[in-house]
Amino acid sequence: MKKLRNLFLLLTIIAMLISLPSIDFGIKVSADANNSSNVIDDKDPESIDGDAAKPNEGTQKTGDKFNDNKTISDSINTDGIATTTSENAYVDNNTNYHIIDTQLPKITPTWGNYKHVRNMSVPSNYTSIDSINTGSTTFKTKWFLPEGFHVSPEEHGNYQGGIIANDSIYFVESAGTNTNKGAIVKIRLDALDKLGIDEGTQQNILAKVFNFFNRNSAYGSDHSKRLSDFIVNTDVYRKDNRNIQTKITNTKKVIATANAKVKKNQKTFNNATKQAKKKLAKTIKTNRETVKKLKKKHVKTRAIKKQIVKLNKAYRKLNSQKKNMSKLAPKAFKTYNRVKKAQAKLIAKDNKQISAWNAKIDHNNREINRIGQRNDLFSKYFDLSKLLTISPVTNIGHGQTLSYNPSNNHVYLAQDDKLGVVGDDFYNQVTEMDAENMNPVHVYRFKLNNKGHYYAIHTLTFDNGGNAYFGVRGGPKKMKGTYTLFHGTMNESEIQFTPVKGLIKWPGSFNQGVTYNRNNNRLYLLSNDMIISIPVDEVRNDNIQPQDVHYTTFGTNREFESLSFDSSGYGYLVVLWRSEVLKSTTPID
Repeated sequence: MKKLRNLFLLLTIIAMLISLPSIDFGIKVSADANNSSNVIDDKDPESIDGDAAKPNEGTQKTGDKFNDNKTISDSINTDGIATTTSENAYVDNNTNYHIIDTQLPKITPTWGNYKHVRNMSVPSNYTSIDSINTGSTTFKTKWFLPEGFHVSPEEHGNYQGGIIANDSIYFVESAGTNTNKGAIVKIRLDALDKLGIDEGTQQNILAKVFNFFNRNSAYGSDHSKRLSDFIVNTDVYRKDNRNIQTKITNTKKVIATANAKVKKNQKTFNNATKQAKKKLAKTIKTNRETVKKLKKKHVKTRAIKKQIVKLNKAYRKLNSQKKNMSKLAPKAFKTYNRVKKAQAKLIAKDNKQISAWNAKIDHNNREINRIGQRNDLFSKYFDLSKLLTISPVTNIGHGQTLSYNPSNNHVYLAQDDKLGVVGDDFYNQVTEMDAENMNPVHVYRFKLNNKGHYYAIHTLTFDNGGNAYFGVRGGPKKMKGTYTLFHGTMNESEIQFTPVKGLIKWPGSFNQGVTYNRNNNRLYLLSNDMIISIPVDEVRNDNIQPQDVHYTTFGTNREFESLSFDSSGYGYLVVLWRSEVLKSTTPID
């Protein structure tokens, strides 16, 4: 019964969730824009112009719901936030491109008509259908995701960019189709373990509990109202419990200090006793040696015999002192005994007070249970509030540029309202945030201008050294079916990106993301039903070899949205539809 009640515990945190500070990026973009081939031009005749035969991710409709980014500097809230601007971050290295001649895997590109999973009682289990230069990979459902975390009435279970940092997984939830709105959701990876729920058999718990309190439905609205009533009616008891708990904590500190005083004086007494024992042993040794010398004398006068008797008597007295600690170091013993008695009296008094306070807490909890009709869903809410955090609805861009920089523990999000080729007045904008509280700490605005062609980024990631990377699906006109990587730096003093001359063969569909695995120092490119990985050092050194490129393909017909890695190298894949987080059964190569 306890586990059954626990199935709905996590949901309760949404009603009074401790939200992150509001983030106003100030840009209108599409959180659900169409993804397709980027159009990137380099010097003639090698213009990277994508594949015109496939849907074009370089074009996007305009109108009231979109922003051409011309007034970005005026619309963003930059109060106290430093900004680095570059009029051109594109470094032209006169690249002579070539294709990395790696064998291609079996794959059927998925451009749409995705498979929809509706039965959450059966976890997904997907094993790769082909792989090149690496082994097979299996993903299993860790969590089914709800239709939304109540960020907006228009939400529909659309989740995008994801990262893992500080033992938590972050991902972006769209607040509706053709809007610029969304929220960043942060869930501790051990969230279900904290509830005592076996994630191996209850992967649908996260979706169930949030649907239980979905305020956009009559069913969930009633539960939310009951929770609100419960919170109001039990407020006085909960506040009293918090105040009492603070008193108990402080009193326990006093008890700890008292015990420390006793321990300190006991140590002083023990040291004094130790020194006294050494001195006593030395005196006894001298006594015995003197007696031994006297007994060796051939002629034992009356005076000698009398002296021996006297020494033996003294020896017995000295020997008895070894068993009496108080007589060995009387001054230290007296001090220790005084402190011990005083602190023992104080400790007993404080423990008695703590018992009385605990009795009061028990009384308050009985009242809370009575008001909540003994509903664990309500009474356990406050213990669960730290497991999940949701930012307010904010401008998120397309959502797939959420990235993590392990070198400074910061999160980055680009407001990419346009993809591919853009106008000469377009600035890419990336907001850098603290990973813990999601407060903006820096803003980067930059153009990517290659000989009059201006481009917008759609992916972003960082390696352990803080080097930045992004990629586009496209290559020179004569090199169709390729993918171009860029590497560079993005910090307070410099923004620059250089294309990698080794082009990756791209048999997949949309460019869904670029991410980094700290465990094996590899860069990962994501498409629907396809994962490609490359050593990050070879990318940065522009020395990618065919055997460096690992392909893993699947046959799920699902939409792959993001891939992230924990500290052990296990992969966490966010897929649609229905949205879920899948975890690899082994670390990914």
